[in-house]
Amino acid sequence: MTKSYLRLTVLAFLGSGLVPLVGAICSQSTAAHLSSRFLFKLAGSGLAVLLATTGFYALVRKLESRIDANAGEQEDFLSSLAPGYVDLAILGAAALSLVLELAVIRWQGTVFEFFAFYKNFSLLCCFAGLGLGYALADRRRIPLGLTIPLLGWQFALMMVLRFGMPIWLLDSLRALPFSEQLSVYSSPPKLSQSTVIYFFLSVIFLLTVLAFLPIGQLCGRLMERREKLKAYGLNLLGSLVGVVLMLVLSWLWTPPVAWFALCFLVTLLFYPRKPSSLLLGMACTTVALVILAWPVNPLSKSIYSPYQLLELSQGKRGWMVIRAAGQYYQRVHDLARSNRNVDLDPELKHIRDHYELSYRVYGTPNDVAIVGSGTGNDVAAALRSGAQHVDAIEIDPAILMAGVAYHPERPYEDQRVRAIVNDARSFLRTTEKSYDMVIYGLLDSHTLLSHASSVRLDSFVYTVEGLREARAHLKTGGILSLSFALMNDEQGRKIYLMMKQVFDGRAPVCVNSNYDGSVIFLEAEDRDLVLPAQLLQETGFQEVTSRYANPTLRTDVSTDDWPFFYMTRRIYPLSYLIMVGLMLVLSFLVTANFFAEKPQFSQLPFFLLGAGFMLVETKGITELGLTFGNSWQVIGIVIAGILVMAYLANWAVRWLHIQRPLFPYLLLLTSLGVGWYIARSGGLSSTPLGRLETTIVLTSPMFFSGIVFSTLLGSRGEISGIMAVNLLGAMCGGLLEYNSMYFGYRALYLIAAVLYSLAFVSDLLSLKTKRISYG
Repeated sequence: MTKSYLRLTVLAFLGSGLVPLVGAICSQSTAAHLSSRFLFKLAGSGLAVLLATTGFYALVRKLESRIDANAGEQEDFLSSLAPGYVDLAILGAAALSLVLELAVIRWQGTVFEFFAFYKNFSLLCCFAGLGLGYALADRRRIPLGLTIPLLGWQFALMMVLRFGMPIWLLDSLRALPFSEQLSVYSSPPKLSQSTVIYFFLSVIFLLTVLAFLPIGQLCGRLMERREKLKAYGLNLLGSLVGVVLMLVLSWLWTPPVAWFALCFLVTLLFYPRKPSSLLLGMACTTVALVILAWPVNPLSKSIYSPYQLLELSQGKRGWMVIRAAGQYYQRVHDLARSNRNVDLDPELKHIRDHYELSYRVYGTPNDVAIVGSGTGNDVAAALRSGAQHVDAIEIDPAILMAGVAYHPERPYEDQRVRAIVNDARSFLRTTEKSYDMVIYGLLDSHTLLSHASSVRLDSFVYTVEGLREARAHLKTGGILSLSFALMNDEQGRKIYLMMKQVFDGRAPVCVNSNYDGSVIFLEAEDRDLVLPAQLLQETGFQEVTSRYANPTLRTDVSTDDWPFFYMTRRIYPLSYLIMVGLMLVLSFLVTANFFAEKPQFSQLPFFLLGAGFMLVETKGITELGLTFGNSWQVIGIVIAGILVMAYLANWAVRWLHIQRPLFPYLLLLTSLGVGWYIARSGGLSSTPLGRLETTIVLTSPMFFSGIVFSTLLGSRGEISGIMAVNLLGAMCGGLLEYNSMYFGYRALYLIAAVLYSLAFVSDLLSLKTKRISYG
């Protein structure tokens, strides 16, 4: 066990050192650096990595006996834990695993944005490590003492690559290797760029799995000391505690240092009561947290909102610029009438014309709703144009706070403005107000569009249903204005077709303002919109309606079932299949280091149940977030609700002594069929009763699948092995979830139904095989 673990640790160390070298060799800018000096540096760096790896290997070999002894002491400590503390320990270990998992997912997405595009990558790395750890829970060695150093090493690698590498190398790690989706680059990523990223992902996968493996062992070993159903219930309660803790940390806007400090301190509580182990653990914790907090730029201010990392700095003309996940997000402008520089500076006048164009088309509005009000540029434009009341909807409270504090025109302090921190769809579904104008601001950074730093740019703001809800709140004669920084004509065509569908076949007017590459799409609620004759001449803008009316531009509109706004067409995500294949190969290689035996057929139902549950959970979170709002609070409560349903299912099995899963299987498949039918029919209403019905429909499959799992749990094998197989099944379900990018979210119901049906069949076959063997 220890030798295999250390062998993989050395491999991870070698891979970490090779990442910059691979980046240098494969970088698109390498050709410009192929001087003899560059080649000399490259050879020197390669030699340094080789020597460092050799030295690290020698150090590991020298310390192997001490590491092995410490891992043995860890196992002895857990086995000797007083019975009265075991329940609390199971709760604490489960809470630790969940908080650490969420911390890694959130943190990785703030360093490099492609983690947000690969929606499930970080989650699946954690699942792989935890699942393997559960499978190894019966081993005599638990290397928990290496979890903190391995995470600290990952911190160092990511921080050096993000903040310490030259720009030409960093650009390779900022590329997005997705041919199906648009990116901030004008052309598809090159093979060399994709090579760098996939190699980097392989290293991160290995480091994350190795860090989480001892956590899984910790949970599994403790659960083995209790009756299976009770242990599973305690594990669910601990996970629920972890979700609540992360909600509190998000509510306080804490940085990653706080998240990991809490996790590391809890990890130290499980260390053997030996001064040398505790002192070494505290030293590793201190070093890891210092590395994590190291990149401090005195010229910018970092804020970890519940959604993303925001970096505030001073831009051109001295006003604030915001970056999200390292990418440009938005900038503040002083366009006040009292600012004489606007009329003297053609660039500033051009920017003011962009923000005020919609108002010059409509006239003076009474009521305005601004979707994605950001730091306040759109709000200030509405006030300058004479709006009497402005509802400014912004989902990220940190961005709103920055606008309140730093916007020179102070738009949020005006009594005519009501700032609303909420998801746009949720606000539009619940408000009863009507507006003269609904304005969609430039609310997207092209890296993070909705919740929790683990999105794949599936935006429910830019769907046909979302725009239709916005139109429903327009007064007679009102107009809808949507600005977006387009990256190609197909994306403009997509918005054009969506608005045309929303407005009963009337095509929008499209104006190229050329501010941050944006195009403004305009349409009136009850008439064909016509631009004033002098407007284009005065502003210098260009009407480009004919460009996006071009039928040769092929694109598919975004809907609530297929909300992938950055995919111009519904094509199968082959780029994601590369990552899927990579993770499967790596998982097999890592597992092969610890196991020679084949998996037991009797555990197959738990694998399939885990895969099906992951798909149903994804669908449930998606639809409940859409129903109640995709704010971080709602998503956190939904995840907590899912854990509560699983716990209630576990309690029901224990209380009712359910021993056969046939009837729960039937209820599970029936609930999936009902959910699929309702989703296919357009969903339930947004009334309070409709929301309650939606909640019941979406959570019922999770409850019934929990009953099936707990029923089978009482009669099959050791719980640590079952949890391992179930987590690996959930990992498979996370990979299958990528099918929604082609088939849509409704298809997840059908895939889950197939998986649950196979689980039922495999359960019957395993029981039959068991009877035959006993007969």
